[in-house]
Amino acid sequence: MRRTGFLHGATFFHEATLQDPAVIANDLVDLYGPGLTAGQLDEVDALYVSSRLHESVLERVTPHVLEFLDRPGTRVYIDGVNRVGEWLPGTTETVRGTNFWAWRVGEDVGRRSRNQEHPVWRYLSERSVHWHYHGVLDHPEAAVPLVSLEPVANPPQEVDPWGLGYRALPGHPNTVLYCDDATFESELIVSTMDASYHHGSGFMPGATQLMYRMMRWLAEPAA
Repeated sequence: MRRTGFLHGATFFHEATLQDPAVIANDLVDLYGPGLTAGQLDEVDALYVSSRLHESVLERVTPHVLEFLDRPGTRVYIDGVNRVGEWLPGTTETVRGTNFWAWRVGEDVGRRSRNQEHPVWRYLSERSVHWHYHGVLDHPEAAVPLVSLEPVANPPQEVDPWGLGYRALPGHPNTVLYCDDATFESELIVSTMDASYHHGSGFMPGATQLMYRMMRWLAEPAA
């Protein structure tokens, strides 16, 4: 089994996640971002980059994460709201609004599962990837979109309560989650869904599903 590190900033939702008995059972390596050193990543061969890392923490850990991505045989999951468009090579991110409860009320916001023959779908489910998102991604050509947005005819509304649009952007890939096993030496999954934030905050059950499933993917034994 791959040994997985959980990279975090010790925010309340990170700590709550680490104290979850189901997470503890995964024997994750606790990687405290503000004090992270390159040597600590030598202890793991899979990495969960938790959601919503503080700007100063992201600045510190980004060089280490990029170095880790160049290690053959590793896996990385980057959770949402980590501004990947600013530091992950080949990826741009456009922030979108958030309809938090579309999954509950049945509103079609345009989320669609893609490329469901891809091996990563053995770990995903519809519930785990269709709750909400905070942006759309453009990505390296080698990456495979697994969840994206598409335009919806006659939508009931276009903006969230803060006045931000959350529908698909014209002429954009509108990717919400992708897998890339070619651009880096590591296998990489990137999402704009902030799973560990919502799990640690105690709401949004689909988020918990995504987090658990990504931890299982990370831990799968190397071929």
